[in-house]
Amino acid sequence: MSSDCPSNCVIGSPWLAAVLAVMELILGFAMLSFPYLLGASAVWVAGFVFVILGLLHLVHVFTRAGSRWWSLLSAVIFLVLGAVLLLQTADSMLAITLVVGVALLTGGVLRLLVAFGMRREEGSAWRFFNAAVSILLGGMVLWTWPESSLWFIGTVIAVEMIFSGWSLLFLALTPQPKGQG
Repeated sequence: MSSDCPSNCVIGSPWLAAVLAVMELILGFAMLSFPYLLGASAVWVAGFVFVILGLLHLVHVFTRAGSRWWSLLSAVIFLVLGAVLLLQTADSMLAITLVVGVALLTGGVLRLLVAFGMRREEGSAWRFFNAAVSILLGGMVLWTWPESSLWFIGTVIAVEMIFSGWSLLFLALTPQPKGQG
């Protein structure tokens, strides 16, 4: 970070941050139009990452003394997981969507229980809201599963890109203190 960059300046120049934010917004909205393509791409990237990790752990088995069995076991797990993600992309999307749907629903129910336990405390309405949103999203994903696997992963990534772009744009547009920037 340069000395003339204020504390709210993420990327050297607020103008550069704004341009990058707009690009991220455009890409996010474009990818929202192709959720299956984005989801399948994300699964493929994850597959390649796991294969590379497996190969690195395999190299570690032969180049380092001690704990070779753990390195070998992790290498095999990473290689198998990577191969499954690459060779069975559609089935992997089904499994990932199911796991995330169950996690959202379970997390929402647990948050609801916590919210009931803390209902007299300040901010409890937000806990109930958070629980309701998680339960709604988890229920929606599971209710429409397996069809939801065609759009869910890509939609989540695209929405994340959009919110990240908006956040970066608003951060770039935040007025800077006098004498800086």
